[in-house]
Amino acid sequence: MKHLFKSSLLFCSLLLASTGFAQTLKSVDNSQNAGKVEWLDRQLTTGNVPFGQAVAREFKFKNISSENLIILQVKSTCHCTVTEWDRSPVEPGKTGTIKVTYDSLKEGDFYRIVSVTTNFDSMQSVPLALAGKVDKKPEANTGN
Repeated sequence: MKHLFKSSLLFCSLLLASTGFAQTLKSVDNSQNAGKVEWLDRQLTTGNVPFGQAVAREFKFKNISSENLIILQVKSTCHCTVTEWDRSPVEPGKTGTIKVTYDSLKEGDFYRIVSVTTNFDSMQSVPLALAGKVDKKPEANTGN
C-alpha cells in the first residue's frame, strides 16, 4: 500500500510538472531558416490584460545570412489575433519586427501561435507564440 501511494504521488508530480511546461515553444528552429534568421523572441508573454483591451507585442528577428530575407506570410491560428509586418526585404545584418495583436475578448489564459514563412524556407513555417491572461469581464453597473 505504501509503495502504491508513493508511485501515485510520483505520477501526479510528473503530470503537474509536465503541464506547467506544456505551453512553450521548442527553442530550436528545425527549418531551413536556421543559420539564416535569428529569432530574438519566439515566445512573448503579456502578463494580465484587462478584458477587451487589445494587447500587442513585437517579435524581433535578424537576418544573419548573406542574402535578403523576405517574410512571405505570417498566419494566425485565430481571428482574434492579427499580424502586421513590413513586406520589404530585410538586408543581411538588419533586423525586423512582426507585430501581433490579440483582441482580449475572452476571459482566462490564452496562448496564440502565429506561423511565419520566409523565402529561405517556403515549405516550413516557424511558430511564434503570444501568451498571457485576460482578466474577468467587469460587471455592468446597473446604477442602483
